Amino acid sequence: MGRRKRIEDEQLLQHAREVFLKGGAFGSTKEIARFAGISEATLFQRFPTKAALFLAAMVPPVVDVGGVVQAPTKRTDPRGALTEIGTRMLAYFRTLIPAVMHLMTHPSIRMADVTAHFQKMPEDALAEALATYLRDVEARGKIKVQDPMAAASLLVSAIHSLALFEMMEMHGGQDLEHAVELYVRALWNGLDPKRQTGKTITPHRKGTGKS
Repeated sequence: MGRRKRIEDEQLLQHAREVFLKGGAFGSTKEIARFAGISEATLFQRFPTKAALFLAAMVPPVVDVGGVVQAPTKRTDPRGALTEIGTRMLAYFRTLIPAVMHLMTHPSIRMADVTAHFQKMPEDALAEALATYLRDVEARGKIKVQDPMAAASLLVSAIHSLALFEMMEMHGGQDLEHAVELYVRALWNGLDPKRQTGKTITPHRKGTGKS
């Protein structure tokens, strides 16, 4: 019985999701019940309020950290691998952010209600997994990173912003996936003016033609 009820709940939430994606917070519970083949009274036995149903239907799935950070990459060099991981993060955030924005359109749902559905926020889970990845790569002598968690959080935050910019159609509404590699490169090179030669690079002086 428990197994059948869980499947029924998943089907019910799928119907609710389709209605809410079309109508937002104003999607009709009568329409949801009709699609599900149940009465509206039965619907509210499962979910006591429309807000509870909206939250259950629209809350994003828990991030698959293994699929995003830990899955094999085509590139074997650390910088290329980081770019692939970052691209997978962007794909996840492209689904996460619109779903959260849908939730926030409901007047009875607060951000605290959304975060309560996650044991750990997706951004934090990804940053922790990426920091672990950086430590592992450093242990193999392929990179040097002073603060893996800070570096991971910086990259996750930057890629999260890319997905947000795309959704807001900033930068002319263009696809910003190319920026992932630019962010990884900036993180890789850092801000230290000392390069492999050990010399300090003097900033170019405008108008003198000298460096």
